[in-house]
Amino acid sequence: MKHKLSQLHVETIVLFPKNLRFITEYSFSASQSRNIKVAMVSIVSLFLLSLIYLQGVTLWANLKHREAFYQQKAQLESEVTYWEGIATKYQGYRDVYYRIAALQYKLGNITESQHYVKKALEMDPNFPEGRVLGAQVGL
Repeated sequence: MKHKLSQLHVETIVLFPKNLRFITEYSFSASQSRNIKVAMVSIVSLFLLSLIYLQGVTLWANLKHREAFYQQKAQLESEVTYWEGIATKYQGYRDVYYRIAALQYKLGNITESQHYVKKALEMDPNFPEGRVLGAQVGL
């Protein structure tokens, strides 16, 4: 018992194998094959070169950020040295110790910052900025 297939179904069956045969049976000439290989290598090479360029730009930007960071750190360290000299010369000023504590906190030296905040708060226990900084450094 044979069933008659609909016209749409028959067209689909007829077209489908032709598409697959076209892909597998089609061959390129030697010059076409060489041109395709050259084009593919060129595309991949351009893509890789663009990635290398982007990495170079990213590296350059990171080096600029690093340089700015080290300059800022050196400036903060020179300010700490200056204020420590002032603190040894003029002892008893809470603002000097507070300034040193704030600079040490910016540098990430929490224990040094705690030490100088304690000194500032010993001189003036009601010093509001000192209490705020003391809370930030964990006193």
